[in-house]
Amino acid sequence: MKTQKALSKLAVLIAAIVMLAACSSNGGNSGTSSPEQSAGTGGATATASGSPAAEELNWPTENIEMIVPFNAGGVSDILARSFAEAATGIIDKPITIKNVGGGSGTVGNYELVKAKPDGYTWLWAATGHISSALHITPAQYTMDDFTIVNKVGDMVVTVVVPKDSPFQTLEDLVNYAKENPGKLTVGNPGEATVVAMLANMLEDSTGTEIQHVPFQGSGTLLPAVMGNHVMAAFMNVPEVRGQVESGDLRALAVLSENRVDLMPDVPTAAEQGVEGVAGGAAHFIIIPNNVPEEVVARIDELTKEVYESDKFKELMEQAGYQLGYKNSADARAEVEEWYEKTGEIYRKLGQIQ
Repeated sequence: MKTQKALSKLAVLIAAIVMLAACSSNGGNSGTSSPEQSAGTGGATATASGSPAAEELNWPTENIEMIVPFNAGGVSDILARSFAEAATGIIDKPITIKNVGGGSGTVGNYELVKAKPDGYTWLWAATGHISSALHITPAQYTMDDFTIVNKVGDMVVTVVVPKDSPFQTLEDLVNYAKENPGKLTVGNPGEATVVAMLANMLEDSTGTEIQHVPFQGSGTLLPAVMGNHVMAAFMNVPEVRGQVESGDLRALAVLSENRVDLMPDVPTAAEQGVEGVAGGAAHFIIIPNNVPEEVVARIDELTKEVYESDKFKELMEQAGYQLGYKNSADARAEVEEWYEKTGEIYRKLGQIQ
């Protein structure tokens, strides 16, 4: 199957496009048109809930367009197409993927903002273009100009060190940084990425001074940390899972609210006493404002059922993706918190006033 083949190559693709994992740094194309491909076919009957309210609503009755605000073939594109594939039989109308790259995701996001508020235009959103990128990227919308239906999940970040590193725990690494200001070299996949932002957050949270070493993506960062060219690295979990399992790298912490399925034995930073360092490239379903409330509720109901389907779970496991549903209010709170956090970091970095 096309999507499954694409997923099988994700580990390779992700290294080349890890800037996308940060999402705020995706350069993309400047144009707004890109190939449309149908990803999913309609079933005979909606099976989302069978609730009286859902049946009375009789929605959807038209095909649904899912905007991906990045180029085809990237992580967001693959995840969105996986969603569309898994939705077959749950959502009884086809979901068509439309790639609209450019402006670090803001071009596609603006197309969503302008769409007719009938609930038939969705966008597979990422943390960057709906929050942190708005600090430094010109956009024709604000966070108030779209509705977050729910959160899908995260691409979790981890802190890794070479196999022969003296750092056995995150505490070891932090203590070294405190005792040796500016000497701890920490690699990241690119300046201003979400991943790099987390390294800044660790520095800020622990009162340390580390030497940030930006790379041109994880493809160059991975051999650098394995070869001791940097003392530690911040990378997405799927990118280093194999090296951690083989013992070539040691994972000191995952930077998420909870432990992740791909590395269940690796504690979170918070578990090790480092608070406020959690985040990453989370993904959300967003729609234009002013969609009728009952339609928004129906979209939440249907998409949640897709997230919970065995098919989607299987596809996400292949992609190394951490599912983590949140309802609209909780998802909005997470996005706003990330916006505030990153704003503080950008101000400290002198990138905004």
